[in-house]
Amino acid sequence: MSTAASPVHGDMRLVNNMTMNRRFFLGQLSWAAGLLAFPGKQLQSAEAAVPGFEIDPTWPAEFPGSGQEPCQVAGVAIAKDGRILVLNRGENHWMPSTGYRQERIQKPAVLVFDDLDGRLVGSWGEGLFVMPHQISVDPAGNIWIVDCGQDKVFQFDSTGTLLLELGSDQIGFRKPTDVVVLSDGCFVVSDGYTNARVAVFDQKGRMIHAWGQKGKRPLEFQTPHSIARDENDLLYVADRENHRVQILNREGKVQTIWTHLERPLTVRYAAGSLFVLSNLDADSGIVRQLNRQGEVLSSFMTKPTDSQEDFEWPHGLAVTDDASKIYVGFTLTGRRVHRYQRARQ
Repeated sequence: MSTAASPVHGDMRLVNNMTMNRRFFLGQLSWAAGLLAFPGKQLQSAEAAVPGFEIDPTWPAEFPGSGQEPCQVAGVAIAKDGRILVLNRGENHWMPSTGYRQERIQKPAVLVFDDLDGRLVGSWGEGLFVMPHQISVDPAGNIWIVDCGQDKVFQFDSTGTLLLELGSDQIGFRKPTDVVVLSDGCFVVSDGYTNARVAVFDQKGRMIHAWGQKGKRPLEFQTPHSIARDENDLLYVADRENHRVQILNREGKVQTIWTHLERPLTVRYAAGSLFVLSNLDADSGIVRQLNRQGEVLSSFMTKPTDSQEDFEWPHGLAVTDDASKIYVGFTLTGRRVHRYQRARQ
């Protein structure tokens, strides 16, 4: 089994060069995104002063566990039994300066942690994925994983048994990013880095609709990076490089657009609120809780102000049903998952 060398070890000059490359990469993204953003209320990072959440330093008890090297955490989800599912990229690291290898990951891509004490209690998903991007759990407890490296969407039961593998030339996924299941069992894929569309499928995986193209007008996207839905099946699409979230009904009609969110990476809905994870800079992430009108109810920076740890590139997001706990996974060199709990008033 081959193992990629971690870019945080070795010659310090290499580390410094990679950091400079990464900063340049992020700067170019920010510059391009600024040209595309709709005008709207711009919220600054000082907004984190709104009472929100604070990091829980006791969770997880160990990471990554089982003797594994640190791995990029692309997604986080909460299983029906409350355990925490951590989607990682194993030995295949996606770095701005080098990209990633077109090889299947041989390590377990899904790590299962006890939600109470943070112990690693299980793992699965060896040899299935190339570049897993997001993970979610549907109302029936099935687990969905999007692999942008293979242009595929996978459905598993709660034990990790494969139920559906979707991806073909006819469907035409091009680096899909996320998936959400509607109340009737149909599912919607944000697709993605290349296609810039949202695709709807029936319960058997047959495409019903596909909406969108590249652009900055309504129902146009610049990297639809994540998708969520509420109890009325309204769809919330993180339109990352347009700095906005587009809200659609299940017929693909735009209901409203929230334009005050810098680079939304991941969206999740819980307890009547939409939670939006944005990355303001390499290690400067923010999670916002918004009401149905798009007003910020609470927020927090993913890196505590007094921390010297690596919190670079937050990417995965999961929220408990009662919105009392939030889990954030970190890619690039951050390579772990953190839990945040609602701050005491």
